[in-house]
Amino acid sequence: MRAIAMVDYGDVDVLKEIDLPKPSPGKGEVLVRVKAVALNHLDLWTRRGMVGHTHEFPHILGSDIAGVVEEVGEGVSDLKPGDEVVLAPAKSCGVCEMCTLGEDNLCPHYSILGEHVDGGYVEYLAIERKYVFRKVEGLSFVEAAAIPLAALTAYNALIRKGNLQPTETILIMSAGGGVGSLAVQIAKNVVGARVITTVGSDWKVEKALHLGADRVINWRKEDILEVIKKEFGRVDIVLDHTGSMHIEKLIRATRWGGRIVMYGATSGYDARVDLRHIFYRQVSLIGSTMGRRGDLFRIWRLVDMGKIKPVVDSVFPFTEEGVREAHRKLESGQVFGKVVISME
Repeated sequence: MRAIAMVDYGDVDVLKEIDLPKPSPGKGEVLVRVKAVALNHLDLWTRRGMVGHTHEFPHILGSDIAGVVEEVGEGVSDLKPGDEVVLAPAKSCGVCEMCTLGEDNLCPHYSILGEHVDGGYVEYLAIERKYVFRKVEGLSFVEAAAIPLAALTAYNALIRKGNLQPTETILIMSAGGGVGSLAVQIAKNVVGARVITTVGSDWKVEKALHLGADRVINWRKEDILEVIKKEFGRVDIVLDHTGSMHIEKLIRATRWGGRIVMYGATSGYDARVDLRHIFYRQVSLIGSTMGRRGDLFRIWRLVDMGKIKPVVDSVFPFTEEGVREAHRKLESGQVFGKVVISME
């Protein structure tokens, strides 16, 4: 079968088409014919060797996978060939204390597809049944692939870690990102909060408003802190992935007793923080990564109800050059929503 794999760390030219044996499903597994796989910035960082651990090459990227059941292994009776499915973007051991409590994203052996283990830039993938979810009817494979990792991250950060309330005002950084575009929808359509968000280009402003944002700040033209203080006073909660670039202003934009939920540090992790604003104003800094696999059931219900809609920026073919172009597109920053590779 065809696969597009990393053969080293580096620029997009390390992505090469290779031939691999078609896998067979083992006991309790499902063989999925991949129809679409969405990119995340994690694909870029893994390709560049920036994730803090090493890989054996060739290594296959891709966390967000949608496809069709090709074959089921012994013991799988509730799925059949032809069923349309979406995969959970990460695995866990299933037996530790955290997994047993349902907090599988806190498992010491948590493994994200495409980062820690091989992912979805392949024609076929065999995976345990527990990581396979039925695709919502009416969604294309491209749209379905645009949901899992970003929605889990947004849901966990806003609902579980941030405890966002309908009476609160939230600042969501980067509405054009995969997580940000879904976070705006969850904050507005699911919680009912007042939503401020940021973009880095004028053409993204209208798109962010269309998602449900009440105020959109182009941070390249407007000062985030000045806008918030002038128009809103301060915010109750901030959802941030930017890291060092904005953290000082975000802390100062947060109300007394407010909280900042961080799920990344794309501009750098070596940040300077004035601790007086943390302890004196009792601002909470909360870390968040991905989310509980079980929350995917809730996310798919929200999608089915129309509360969350996938945001797809562009689609590229499953060829060596197509995958490279998809990486270039995401790296450019000129995207709103997800970049997806289609096998159809």
